[in-house]
Amino acid sequence: MRKIVFLFVVLSMTAGAYAQKVYESYTPAGDSLRYGPGPRDVFPGGSKGYTLVLPSSQETVKGTILVLNDNKVNLQDTGRSQEGFIHRQAGPKGYATLYISTGIPMDLYFSERSLQYVDALVKTVFTQYRLPNKNIFLLGAMVSGHRALKYIEYCKRGKSTFGPVIKGVILSESAIDWVRQWYECQKQVRDHTTPSSSFEGNLVTYLFAVNLHDTPITNMQKYIDFSTYSYFDTKMEKPALYKDLAVRAYTYADVRYWFSAQGKGIYDSNYPDMSGFINEQKLVGNTRASLIVFSSQLTDPLRNEMRRQASTWDLVDKNELVSWMDNLP
Repeated sequence: MRKIVFLFVVLSMTAGAYAQKVYESYTPAGDSLRYGPGPRDVFPGGSKGYTLVLPSSQETVKGTILVLNDNKVNLQDTGRSQEGFIHRQAGPKGYATLYISTGIPMDLYFSERSLQYVDALVKTVFTQYRLPNKNIFLLGAMVSGHRALKYIEYCKRGKSTFGPVIKGVILSESAIDWVRQWYECQKQVRDHTTPSSSFEGNLVTYLFAVNLHDTPITNMQKYIDFSTYSYFDTKMEKPALYKDLAVRAYTYADVRYWFSAQGKGIYDSNYPDMSGFINEQKLVGNTRASLIVFSSQLTDPLRNEMRRQASTWDLVDKNELVSWMDNLP
């Protein structure tokens, strides 16, 4: 028997001066993920469903920020800001935030079933809570950025049964060129500089081998088709899918960390994906596409946490970002 749990809680925001309403509904996904050939190389399935955060002081919600995850979010865990938490800043501006999870570990949307599930759940939530189908923004930090663009592509190709009116997309340090990412992972496995990078390299290599049954060497087109942007795409038709959207991409590019340490070069970071995506948007005439690049000054103290690309989201001025969304024509 599937147990659906609805929760309503009131969270104190901005030192008690603001409150938001939270609605959640999740069920066990039941899907595990094999990430290697070993008997223990399995991630257990997570929870699928949604968390909706509504502003309480607004009679009419201005718009909705949609974040696509692979597991249930924990709004109380402030240490996981890399997930792209934005509700604290969005609520006071009158925006709802909707976090959706498929419950599939490391869900890269290899299967269209994930996109169908997301689309159906978006439709259900918007209908149930009477959210306006306007001013919808997709936001994705790290892997969630790939999911955001995949869902936009799904909608732009006329596959959505809901037809969300998407106004913009925000990416933070997202790997979206899977040709480049595959080669980076081969280097991670070959160099074996750290256990975490070696694990990531083997993980991505295995997932793509199982799902695409090819490598960029044997069939690059499969990887280009799966990518929402790829430098190696000679036709470059996909940028036109996003050119009517407001787009922001955040990335961290620093010679003291990524381009001169731990055996990493420019192509071993997500900077080429973020800058390449924005450049192609400008080439197709998108005047609302911008790239924000963070880096340290030589006089800044070295901080180990900046070696993690997930830390880029910590550098984003969330209040300024929501103001940018709010002031778009």
